[in-house]
Amino acid sequence: MKAKTFENLIRKVVREEIDYALRREIKTLKEDLRDGLKPTITEHKEKTVEVPEAAKNSLREKIMGNAPLKSKPFKPQNFTSNSALNDLLNETAQGSTNLESGNAPVSLAQPFATGAPLPMDTREMPTEVASAVTRDYSGLMKAINKKKGK
Repeated sequence: MKAKTFENLIRKVVREEIDYALRREIKTLKEDLRDGLKPTITEHKEKTVEVPEAAKNSLREKIMGNAPLKSKPFKPQNFTSNSALNDLLNETAQGSTNLESGNAPVSLAQPFATGAPLPMDTREMPTEVASAVTRDYSGLMKAINKKKGK
């Protein structure tokens, strides 16, 4: 047998033995890791507190207002030729936003923006926060708009 062939044969056998030994060691290491990482499950029991019905209703009245919602007769309109989209738009159109209550998301009695600073109670705020909240940012906004080219 030639020396080169013998050397290649020995290399092949050693490589196979190393692969076999490594697979065996990796398998045992994985098993050890799995055993060490098994989570411990602990059960926590919490007491539930029942909210009185009066509190539920009062919160609902604060948010939605206590005036009953007036249901208006609704005639479906054809907004688009797509029937699914048209159904969605009609459903949205007949929804109530409850604009009559004082807690409505938008008050239509006043204009949205007058340009004047909004009144805000800053007595309980730290002075730094109060000055940042009540500061007139119109000059800053003009500079930003000028930089943007508007």
